[in-house]
Amino acid sequence: MARIRTIKPEFWTSEQIAECSPTSRLLFIGIWNFCDDHGIHPASIKRLKMEVFPSDPIADADIQSMVSELEAAGLIQVYEIEGKQYWLVTGWARHQKIEKPTYRHPLPTDHLSPLFKVKGANSPTTPRIFADKSAPPRLRNGMESKGVNSMSGNPDEIDVLNYLNDKAGKAYRTVKSNLSLIGARLKEGATVEDCKAVIDAKVASWAGDEKMREYLRPQTLFGAAKFAGYVGQLGNTSSAAVKDWE
Repeated sequence: MARIRTIKPEFWTSEQIAECSPTSRLLFIGIWNFCDDHGIHPASIKRLKMEVFPSDPIADADIQSMVSELEAAGLIQVYEIEGKQYWLVTGWARHQKIEKPTYRHPLPTDHLSPLFKVKGANSPTTPRIFADKSAPPRLRNGMESKGVNSMSGNPDEIDVLNYLNDKAGKAYRTVKSNLSLIGARLKEGATVEDCKAVIDAKVASWAGDEKMREYLRPQTLFGAAKFAGYVGQLGNTSSAAVKDWE
């Protein structure tokens, strides 16, 4: 089923987007509506043509050329699971806010896009994909509740925590136990973009796993040893080095 998606203003001025022809850009926007909530679409030219250009006299070969153009620009990447190919929209977790996500297609088993490092399939089996039917967050330390006042903090720390809440569908409060870990990493030299890149990567990797989703929390993401490892996994993808759909 098609879904409503977001087009950010920076889409129109992105140099990466501008590398593509106008028709390919339209196809790129169109594919978002028919991806699942991980930004994954079956790699079927005929299906994509019927979804995005159902009444236009555009040949399958032309759709293939557009897809190849998007792939060459680094906007989509192709992978294969159990003999079936899929397209992954790079930068998906950065640009789409998903409420009550559903996952229809298997995740890639190795890292592809720098900010969409999906490594949830270290076992030989395909990662479990399911609709998010988890209960609302329970009240516990650091979590949102009515009638509880939040503490103020450094704007960068709050920015990162809000980003985590937004991307992971959480409600962590701006209290010392949450902000201090983020602040400690920033004082060590990490940037806000580093923190957000780690969040993007781990949301992409863990959001579809009921057990691992519980670890999308400040204590796990921003603990000293774990955070250093997560940043190391990003390689040269932080700050200005990131190209995924600027």
